[in-house]
Amino acid sequence: MPQSEGIDPVLNDAYMYVCSSSELEEDDLFECEIGTETIVVGRGEANVYAVQGICSHAHAELVDGELDGTCLTCPLHFACFDIRDGSVLEGPAEAPLQVYKAIEADGSVWVSKERG
Repeated sequence: MPQSEGIDPVLNDAYMYVCSSSELEEDDLFECEIGTETIVVGRGEANVYAVQGICSHAHAELVDGELDGTCLTCPLHFACFDIRDGSVLEGPAEAPLQVYKAIEADGSVWVSKERG
């Protein structure tokens, strides 16, 4: 995702602080909670992305998987998802992941509280 695109997440209650930008290096994953939902945030190809944090196949925690570029691999059965749009790149998973908008602003990573 590009930088904040004019959005001030501190003033906009639709975003939640996740971590400082320096804590999320290339191919790193970071887990957070929004309400009752587990979200995983990753940096791939220099951009930040956020998807549901539980695999759609066997309910494994994706933060324990690996991110290589934009391919997020589940640690349990090695399903692969595109972290940019949640689509399945390789089974056994069949259902895509829910996607959340992630932005960087003022040296921080923020995630939308709403899916989309």
